[in-house]
Amino acid sequence: MSAGLGVILGQTKNLFSYNTKSLLLRYVQTSENVNPKKYTASILLPQTKFPSRISGKKRVDMDKYLLEILKDITIRSKIIRGQRVHFRPGWDCHGLPIEMKALISLKESAMNLTSVEIRQKAQKYANEAISQQRDVFMSWGIMADWKESGCYFTHHTSYVINQLRQFITLYEKGLVNRDFKPVYWSPSSRTALAESELEYNEQHVSKSATIRLLLDVLPPALESLKGHPVYALIWTTTPWTLVANEAIAFAEDVKYCVAEDSEMNFYIVAENLLHKIQEKIGILKPSITITGTELRGGRYLQPITGLSSPFVPGSHVTTAKGTGLVHIAPGHGMDDFLIGLANKLPVLSLVDENGCYTADAGPDLVGLNVLNEGGKAILNKIQSNVVHTENYQHSYPYDWRTKEPVIVKASKQWFINTSALKQQALDSLQNVSVYPVCNSASSTNSLTQQVKMRPYWCISRQRVWGTPIPVLYYRDTGDIITNRDWNERLCHLMQKYGLDCWWELPIEKLAGKKLLRELEVDASELERGQDILDIWFDSGISWSTVLPDGKADLYLEGIDQFTGWFQSSLLTSIALQGAAPYKSLFAHGFAVDDKGHKMSKSLGNVIDPEEVTRGGEDLKKKPAYGVDTLRWWVASHGTQHTLVPVTEKLLKGSAESVQKLRLIFRFLLGALHPYPCDTPIEPEYHYLDKYLLHQLYHYDKRIETLYSNYEYHNACRVIIHFVANTVSALYCHLIKDRLYCNSINSSHRAGAVDVISEILAVLTRSLAPILPHLAEEVWLHHPDNLASVPLFHSAHNLPKDWDQPSIAKVIENALDIKAAITKLATINTWELAATITLNPAQYSIVTALQKDESSTTSQLCELFQLSAITLIAKDGIEDAVIDLKPIEKSLCARCYRYPEPQPGKLCARCDDIISHLST
Repeated sequence: MSAGLGVILGQTKNLFSYNTKSLLLRYVQTSENVNPKKYTASILLPQTKFPSRISGKKRVDMDKYLLEILKDITIRSKIIRGQRVHFRPGWDCHGLPIEMKALISLKESAMNLTSVEIRQKAQKYANEAISQQRDVFMSWGIMADWKESGCYFTHHTSYVINQLRQFITLYEKGLVNRDFKPVYWSPSSRTALAESELEYNEQHVSKSATIRLLLDVLPPALESLKGHPVYALIWTTTPWTLVANEAIAFAEDVKYCVAEDSEMNFYIVAENLLHKIQEKIGILKPSITITGTELRGGRYLQPITGLSSPFVPGSHVTTAKGTGLVHIAPGHGMDDFLIGLANKLPVLSLVDENGCYTADAGPDLVGLNVLNEGGKAILNKIQSNVVHTENYQHSYPYDWRTKEPVIVKASKQWFINTSALKQQALDSLQNVSVYPVCNSASSTNSLTQQVKMRPYWCISRQRVWGTPIPVLYYRDTGDIITNRDWNERLCHLMQKYGLDCWWELPIEKLAGKKLLRELEVDASELERGQDILDIWFDSGISWSTVLPDGKADLYLEGIDQFTGWFQSSLLTSIALQGAAPYKSLFAHGFAVDDKGHKMSKSLGNVIDPEEVTRGGEDLKKKPAYGVDTLRWWVASHGTQHTLVPVTEKLLKGSAESVQKLRLIFRFLLGALHPYPCDTPIEPEYHYLDKYLLHQLYHYDKRIETLYSNYEYHNACRVIIHFVANTVSALYCHLIKDRLYCNSINSSHRAGAVDVISEILAVLTRSLAPILPHLAEEVWLHHPDNLASVPLFHSAHNLPKDWDQPSIAKVIENALDIKAAITKLATINTWELAATITLNPAQYSIVTALQKDESSTTSQLCELFQLSAITLIAKDGIEDAVIDLKPIEKSLCARCYRYPEPQPGKLCARCDDIISHLST
């Protein structure tokens, strides 16, 4: 890299910095007997009030100021391209987390609150949280109409009424019903849970048991063992469910071994698991081999009741672990329940809402917690059946709110019949695009597999902070009462009295005279339902309230929403409008610490976004990085990984990237400083100028594609690379002489300034979706923005004629030769002259930059930063032959580019400029 003015952009590590005063002194002092300040006024140095750095309180204040004209990455990327975007922010306000947080400070006194009092406290908590979150989102520069009328809230009357109407439509279609089925149940929350409300504890330890169950009826294939004790071996991690055992399931295509122990007992076990079983219970001698289907007709004695129970086929049975035989309790497992339905088995659940055995389990079990002393009591009760126990560490579902283990138990709940919706849902997903592209295949497969495997959807919860399921029941039979007319009456009552009327009004008022007359009953014979709708139904129905046509271009959320909002929205939309509610899905990752751990206050590894943007109490220890740094981190790291690390190192790296961009923007703005000129100037463009426009054209297309595909991490990478290399290290470095040392009315200088203006326009818009504050701040300092109009209000279309591959071919060939010159040069290249010998093909390309055989003023001299170049064409050579020689004269004291004609004199260009200034 050349010296002199070449240091204006510095070497690579200081690529974005410049200091105009030290720069001027450096080059003018290289000539003897020259006054260092003599030519200061004639150098057209960059001038701008755009600050080179903003930190601390000034950073926070600037972010606040920019909010006055700012209303986010996806939204902004569409708007900046001239698209209209309808984004309506919404809050899911119901659910157990809010109810629990609202009551946590009340402790035991919360148990004495009425349903309405609980709802009032939950609503107060939700409203306060909404207000705080809305302020934070606004401070992050997220573009939306943040007035209450511009948002939606799932606890508002209009939203709840829409839910009630959608529910009754589903009920009329036969897609929702009440049934006794197993669901995930949280004893700690005392409510049913959805799969998406679970988190799996990989460190959970269960007391597992291998249990023998005596056959009382041998299948035909084992008739030869008649008179001998034959046992089926089962293995379970939930011994407490044995109280509800109704069958043993086998895999039809698995080979089973009947093996004998030393006491002439025979045990049925999967053949390939026999060696593992022997490690637990001792040596077994194989006797007979049969297939799973040959176990049909066999029966065994249930270990608690002693009743005879059947062997049944089970598609979920594998030989990955255990014994190859699985105990079936239809009331305590989803697969078990389906097997129970297929084989007409009883669905027994003897566990209450606290996770304790009911009186029906027997006097010795009643009141025992099934996850603790209940399981132990069962093993003691059937001690003669237990052949082995062990502590088994495995993945187990926990309530994501209370962090306590859950159980599966059958209870009366409301369900959506997903079986009737699956195929249409799967078909609709064929037309849904999933982003980011790098994860689309796995994400799409994840969603389709979950839809395929989902047996049913429990939409009822046993809480009060939510939307009530609009049904009444007969007190004596529990039969359901609901219809559309009565549902509309309920909607009217809610509009008139508020949502709490469901819990406040007497049954007579809720039911109404018309319904009581039609049913020919007294109000005392009825009772209101006590269940509320699942929050995933709450949020999943949002398309019917928010979207004018019931379909969004994009749903954007975290990867966990493939089991949550993405899926609940899909199923409700298929059920109610026969199509998916979205054209595309975008799934981002989750923030973790540098060790990959989820952020938790208890672990002390939480990084508060507000602290990132505004800083901590001590700004020296916790600096205010600003909103843009946070957004750059999100864009750079949030889309390509499922776990996204948030570390001080990454945040500092993001801050450095934003700072580098700020400095180059400062340079570009400074170069646009409008020096006074008496007459209009027609720009004259060099090949390098046209090359930069060509590169800018393709950069813009690339960025547009990346934004369209939601590849924000790649957009960040392309932006930094283009700015650091093409714009700064190449173009800005090579035009410095024209920019600073040509006259104000130079058409060549005007061409460079014109290109810088285009660079600034394109770069600012390409950055705006990710760094809106920086982009707007740049725009505020732009000489053309006289009215302080927000950037996204101004369009900028790139002409097709910027795309000039022929220009690119010339410059890129020349840059290859320049790279060779740089390797050879040992002094400032402006102090060198070169003779360059090229093959005819190279020569014909490069001569576009230098028409004459020898020149000191050609565009090739500017590009190579040589004082003189002589070009020679020669056959028979492959690579350029370069001969560098020092010039005989010193460089001009003003521009430090052209050789001086005489010692102490200026070059002809500089002399002419100084002469005109003096007159």
